[in-house]
Amino acid sequence: MPFKADHALSLLTRARDNGRLGHAYLITGPKEAKHEEFAARVLDLMVGTQFRTLEAWEGQGAIVLRPQSKSRRITIGDDGDDPGTIRFLEKMIRRTAAPNGWKLGIIVDAERMNVQAQNAFLKTLEEPPPNTLLLLLTTQPEQLLPTIQSRVIEIGLMPPAGARSFTDHEYKLLVVLEKLAARAAGTLSGALGLKADFEAILEELHEDLKKRHEADFERETEHYGKTTDGTWLKQREDQVEAQIEAEYIQQRSAMMDLLLSWFGDVARQQAGAENLDLPKFQAATAALADKWDSGEVAKRIRILRQLESHLHTNVNEGLALEVSFIQAFA
Repeated sequence: MPFKADHALSLLTRARDNGRLGHAYLITGPKEAKHEEFAARVLDLMVGTQFRTLEAWEGQGAIVLRPQSKSRRITIGDDGDDPGTIRFLEKMIRRTAAPNGWKLGIIVDAERMNVQAQNAFLKTLEEPPPNTLLLLLTTQPEQLLPTIQSRVIEIGLMPPAGARSFTDHEYKLLVVLEKLAARAAGTLSGALGLKADFEAILEELHEDLKKRHEADFERETEHYGKTTDGTWLKQREDQVEAQIEAEYIQQRSAMMDLLLSWFGDVARQQAGAENLDLPKFQAATAALADKWDSGEVAKRIRILRQLESHLHTNVNEGLALEVSFIQAFA
């Protein structure tokens, strides 16, 4: 369950006061939730000082790792003297201390740790030095190994009201939905047209992810290809393919959430609710609320929720989209 930042901090304060504070937390939620700002507030609260930013905390002994170089990866590193790597974190967190004797490690964009780095980090996660606090920040927790996820306490954050922003692909979907009132509602051609638009956005999303991850892999191959054997390259290639699919599934889920938020706002407008998920698109959802009756809207939401559930199985994506959009909109 996601929390507003202030409420999440109050829960951490209660855990500290009751002697139940964990040593490792996974901070999740959309980018608008401002993970780094929240992490600095956590450090301020737990250590009892006020440095307010992670950059200021770095100057006070906290070890902050971020994705490095063009590949935007956090790697295991050659040894403890390799800055920005897991080996560096392992070494420095045992040798340095922040105010009041705390040992602090923060990994920003933790999903950018490669598999080797994640496996190496498990040692610190399982056997941290005394008085250690580890914070992992990510918008994509599903890309972390299950062994890491099971050893941290997740804190899901909600973005501040009105702070929501959209990716290019999400915005394209919103443009399609804005034009929905002008479509031929209740016809097979209208349903298939909407499905085709949605599917085209998903295909473009998948292609963009593929290009980005394959470019990262090409840079890694140039760097490591001459010093490793073909087995490593094949394993890394398989990992890249898995990462592409994992991130695609995560972003496809976000697109489904956006679709459901849109039709949820249509239903909310019909019920006279004041708070909308997408207030900037109030005029468009109001037009659909006037055009459709409440039974039609409820049916469409129900079918889209079923589609969302089916997409988490091994169902054929194209077939699932076609059947659901015909049922919902034809």
